[in-house]
Parts: sequence; structure tokens; C-alpha cells
Amino acid sequence: MPRVCKVLIVEDDPAVQQVFGMVLADEGYELVLARDGASMRNALAADDIDVVIIDVMLPGGEMGFVLAGEATGRGCGVILVTGHHDHYQHVVDSGYPYLFKPFRLSALTGMVEQVLQEKAARCHMKSGKHGE
Repeated sequence: MPRVCKVLIVEDDPAVQQVFGMVLADEGYELVLARDGASMRNALAADDIDVVIIDVMLPGGEMGFVLAGEATGRGCGVILVTGHHDHYQHVVDSGYPYLFKPFRLSALTGMVEQVLQEKAARCHMKSGKHGE
């Protein structure tokens, strides 16, 4: 039987991490949390991650666009998230699925499911609603 899908949330705002985490856990995903690029890299090296949700603006000057490339290079699906609408064109041009804050949480769960389907992830949700 395939393993449970794991979602890595790369977000420096603890309140946003908590909301995303609660919603995705309720949907049956296992979660890993990271606050910056270094902790994202550590999580990717230590775990088998299926989807990475990355805030475009992170502390330390690292941009989510660069981190998205690193995550993709490790075979992960990527979703970019930002509340900075001045990044609109760059986010759109990146080719990654994206959400602009504020958004409905159902849009987040739907996008995670879509990314998992597109990458033909060999995992399932704890609830058994999706996957193989």
C-alpha cells in the first residue's frame, strides 16, 4: 500500500502555518513545517515530500521562486503562495501553480490535490479519499 502524502509548508508566519496545517491535516495529509530556505532543505533531505507549498517572500532574503526550483529538482510538486501582489507577473510567469492571499482554503486543498494528480504521486491521504 502506498504511503500517506506529505506536504511541506514553507511559511514564516506561524499563524498562516497553523491554518494551512490544520486544513491540510483535516484533509488527510501528513505535514512538515519549515520557516525558511534552510529548514526547507533540511526537510527535503530528511523526508519523502510530495508537495511543497512555498511563500514567495521569506526571511533571510531567499525568494520562493529559487526554493521552488530546488523542490522541483527533488521531484516535488510546488505551489507558490504570496500576499504581495507586486509579484503577480513573476509568479504567473514562473509556471508553478499559485495562490494569492487571501484565498479560500478550499482552493488550497484543491490545488494540492491537483498537483498530486499531475505528478502522479504514489501516495494516499489518511482519510482514504484520494490516491491509489
